[in-house]
Amino acid sequence: MPCPTILRTLLQRCESSTASYLSSPGVAKYVDCYKEHCIYFPAMLGWFCFSVLLSLYNKYVFGQEHLGFPCPLLMTSVHFLSQWAFAYVTSNAFPKALGGDQVAAMSWPLFLSIAVPCALVTSGDVGFSNLALVRISISFYTMVKSSAPIFVVLSAYCFGIERITWSLLAVVFIISMGELMTVLGEGVEFDMLGFILCAIASVLSGMRWTIVQLKLQSLDPNLKSTIATMRVLAPFMFISMLMISFVKERPWNKLGDWINSTETALAVLGLSLTGAVLAICMILCEFYLIMKSNAIVLMIGGVLKELLTILFGICVFGDRLNSVNILGGIIVFSGVILYKISMYVKKLETKYDSIASKGSVTSNDSIESDVDEGTDGSYDSLGKNDSTRNAELVAQKRSPSNLGHEDGKEQNLLV
Repeated sequence: MPCPTILRTLLQRCESSTASYLSSPGVAKYVDCYKEHCIYFPAMLGWFCFSVLLSLYNKYVFGQEHLGFPCPLLMTSVHFLSQWAFAYVTSNAFPKALGGDQVAAMSWPLFLSIAVPCALVTSGDVGFSNLALVRISISFYTMVKSSAPIFVVLSAYCFGIERITWSLLAVVFIISMGELMTVLGEGVEFDMLGFILCAIASVLSGMRWTIVQLKLQSLDPNLKSTIATMRVLAPFMFISMLMISFVKERPWNKLGDWINSTETALAVLGLSLTGAVLAICMILCEFYLIMKSNAIVLMIGGVLKELLTILFGICVFGDRLNSVNILGGIIVFSGVILYKISMYVKKLETKYDSIASKGSVTSNDSIESDVDEGTDGSYDSLGKNDSTRNAELVAQKRSPSNLGHEDGKEQNLLV
């Protein structure tokens, strides 16, 4: 029996037995309480833990003052290869639930048009981030990387899916001032190359969210799960990262001192797979929150996750922050919160305009139906008969002030 079939059978049996246990009277009331009050807690806790562990892992493995692995891009390519293998196996085991059938049915031109640009910006973001961690502290890295909303706004404007408003400009200004204070607070410990690498990663991160959402939302129907998305993007992320590693790092020259025995080779492979497992678990927890929770939960969780990363950087690696660093970080996170609140409010306004527009169209149809049925020729106190009154109502309902703004129909793809 093929391995995917065995895995599917085992999971179906576990699901059946778990469902029968949870539906028993003694357990059902606790299940209801959990669903009402704690449904997001495990995924949020997993997101926090795996994200912080992955950041600490990257800093420990790649940092010059720690393990100092000489080929961070090569190890990152192994992470991407592991993600593709996981996505391929699981999506084939559950093709309908996880979208494996959608990916298999894609034509090569469609697959390449999505996979190549998305993979390039994503691998660039991750690659430059890991290179930055070689030189700068994890706390400084987190603060600089938090400037990504600036580049999300700029890239969205360049692609024509976002309009620059005064509120967005204010958010960009606040985050920029916070970043400036963060850089000034580094003092003599400031590493220009590390900062540049992290800033490039922030630019690519902003472009990544825009390009990935544009490409994926152009699919009809959309991909069913993040595992299907991982299956589409990971192969070219692996290929592009591996090629960059060969050009820049030349691993065949650097790994000789590291891998001098079979035991060492297995240890390096295990170290690579550990990072891949952490990345996969973090992505799955994050996807669950995106699918099940709301924007407020994600906004609060994202800021708390970055604060926890800084805290662990201080506790584990001894990162030092002065008053200027701390004030700059507070300003940056304040700007990020304002940005996410403004995007959430805009999303609600767009949804309200869409509902108002649909209600207006329904009212129009009803009024026009009354007009078509004819009138009895009576007049009101102003000397207007039924036909005149109905015609005025139709004109009023079709006026721009009542139909809602057409610009409100454009979808915000960034929240």
